[in-house]
Order: sequence, then C-alpha cells, then structure tokens
Amino acid sequence: MFVVWIETLIDSIDRTKVEITFSPHLFDRKECWNLDLDKIEETARTGKIVFEKCEEPNKICFKRYYGKEHTTYVLITRYYKDFIEVKTVWPKKGR
Repeated sequence: MFVVWIETLIDSIDRTKVEITFSPHLFDRKECWNLDLDKIEETARTGKIVFEKCEEPNKICFKRYYGKEHTTYVLITRYYKDFIEVKTVWPKKGR
C-alpha cells in the first residue's frame, strides 16, 4: 500500500543524509519520556513508514524497534524541501 504522494516525498530528499531538526514540543517531552535524540534521528533516517498515520501534504510517520532496550520509537515528521522536522515522538515498550 505505497501511496503516490509518500513516494514523491521520499524520493524528493535522501533521508539518510538530510538534516534532521526537532520541534520545541519534543524538548518539552524529552525529560518526561527519557528520550534518546540519537535513536530518534536514526528512526527518522532508517525507520519503517506507518502508512495509517501519514497525511498529505508532508506528514509521514516512522517507527523502529530497538531490540536491546526492548523499545519502539514512533515518530511523526514533517518533510520540507531541505530538511525533516521531527514533531512528536512516542517511545513504547516492546514491539
């Protein structure tokens, strides 16, 4: 179920090399959720797309499981021309 507009966004910039920025909202939650910014950035670069949570024109959701910590990071991101902004993060135990 690969949606055309998501494919266009993914092809527009290389997410493995592009700059990743963080919303100020994320830093409000960082202490509360004990978030790891390196894992958040890695999830944005290499995570799987969660199609059900994506919305046009530029909102894409990624998730990635980290086995050692038994934690899954779910990210809501906004794609822009030159960067990706991480808006919200949900860490959860297990897959």
